[in-house]
Amino acid sequence: MDSSAFPWLCHLSDDQAYEFLGELIEAAQDAGTCTAFLSRLDALVPAWKVTAEALS
Repeated sequence: MDSSAFPWLCHLSDDQAYEFLGELIEAAQDAGTCTAFLSRLDALVPAWKVTAEALS
């Protein structure tokens, strides 16, 4: 999967990429505020990036 926002996404399997995107959607739905969503995003993205880089 190619993404300019998440260039490391291509290193994940399709299932992993869908899991990451699902977590982003869930975080956006559950956050309640933009600030809360950004806090969750700040936690999710680095964790998934490390996973993707380990697979590359």
